[in-house]
Amino acid sequence: MKSVIFFNLLLCLTVSVSQAQIIIKGTRTPSVSTNRPGIIVPGPDGGVVASQKPQIIELLDGDTLKGTFVDYDSETGAKWRHSAAKDDIEFLADSLSKIQLFPRLQQLDSTQKTKIDLVTGQVLSGQVLELNDRHLILNAWYSRNSLRIPRDNIMAIRPASEETNLIYEGPTGMEEWKTKSGKTGNVRQDRVVPQQLFKGGVPFPIRPRNPGNVAGGIGLSGWEYADKAFHGSSSGSLIGRKLDLGESVNLEFNLAWQGNFNLGIGLFADQLDVYGGNSYMVGISPSSCYLTRMADSVQNNLGQQSFQDLRGKTKARISVRMNKSDSSMAVVINDRVIKQWEDNAGFAGKGGNLMFVLLQNSNLKVSNIRVTRWDGKLPSASNDDEKENKDILTTSNSTNLSGKLLGIREGKVIFKASFAPTPLEITMDTVAKIQLAGAKLEKPKLGLGDVRVTFTDGGQFTFLLEKWGADRVAGLSTVLGRLEFQPSAFSVLEFNLTKKEGDGMGGEFEDFE
Repeated sequence: MKSVIFFNLLLCLTVSVSQAQIIIKGTRTPSVSTNRPGIIVPGPDGGVVASQKPQIIELLDGDTLKGTFVDYDSETGAKWRHSAAKDDIEFLADSLSKIQLFPRLQQLDSTQKTKIDLVTGQVLSGQVLELNDRHLILNAWYSRNSLRIPRDNIMAIRPASEETNLIYEGPTGMEEWKTKSGKTGNVRQDRVVPQQLFKGGVPFPIRPRNPGNVAGGIGLSGWEYADKAFHGSSSGSLIGRKLDLGESVNLEFNLAWQGNFNLGIGLFADQLDVYGGNSYMVGISPSSCYLTRMADSVQNNLGQQSFQDLRGKTKARISVRMNKSDSSMAVVINDRVIKQWEDNAGFAGKGGNLMFVLLQNSNLKVSNIRVTRWDGKLPSASNDDEKENKDILTTSNSTNLSGKLLGIREGKVIFKASFAPTPLEITMDTVAKIQLAGAKLEKPKLGLGDVRVTFTDGGQFTFLLEKWGADRVAGLSTVLGRLEFQPSAFSVLEFNLTKKEGDGMGGEFEDFE
């Protein structure tokens, strides 16, 4: 009788515990871990360097967890290590959204920093060994073998010489970007991971992501990040970050919209959380642009310009250029100068912040952001039909040559310029960019299992991820074929892209060409 009572009591306790939230506070030292949260890594000279930042896994439902990424298999999913869990957790592949790795930056030789822009919008970097009529051969530090890129898949080549003027290129996520809407209710709560999302292990508290940084829907900030772009909706919402803008800057980005819009672009702002301070704010709508001088939050309109360039369109390439030394500014839309200003009262900007502000309720998309030093030059009028049929080579001193790119060999560009009777040989270190004729952006075709990776140097690439191990990443690309990468090459992995495309706003906007 006593045995029966004890058994029933034990059964009740077991059921009660299974239905309650279990919080494991104890820690353990994993037997194998190269990136355990908080580990101190010895430096090359035997000294101590900064502790390794914990990695973060994010699920499709928004939950996030710090720890260590162990491995991945397309069949079984991702294995994750956490000091509060007795065993490694295996998350199902179809539950994953993103993994942030926070690797140490690689010290790369300048020859490895040439960027290859693909027509799919992806970017690869490395050393160009050769370019012929069919392929570009790229020696990539992150790949176990040289990459053979079909020439037809290349939109532009940007040698490392351009990178000396590069301040920022992205976006690749919400990291280091701050948002503000003035709304409240941004509350964080602990909750248990649903059991069906992983195999094995014990559930423990996991924090939902910040509602202002939602990747699959717009949160309280009015801005979201999805598919390499910022999406905005709510009037008054702001997104910005601090940059080393220096003395001059050329901000360029792709803008797509639905219906009407009014976008404010702030530069050299000394405050990131307000529409004001000491800065300049450029306002752009489908029919006009204007420049506002902000000095101690006092606004002074420096002039407005009406135009018809965006009539009937839903996308444009926007450029805002400013120079401190002569207080000169300009707005360029689709390579045409719309308006130039000079601030006779002196340069008002006192900071290094860049921001985008929605000045009315809009559905818009900001992508392909590039911030570089401005050399003070503006685009001149040109024949678009002529440019369409010719390659364009831009030298490091901003000289444009039109003609035919014949090849690249031994660090030299062979270019047949329209004005020259014989081909020119130009060293790669004097070339800023080569735009290939007829190359246009095309929407990448995503498949099940495709993963978008962000390299430590900022480039992005999408391929079918098959295996991820301690020393090898294996996959398959429709452009490059079979791949083997170094795990240390990546800072971010994004999963289930087809699901996100269906849930987010990315498919609602017309693609750039």
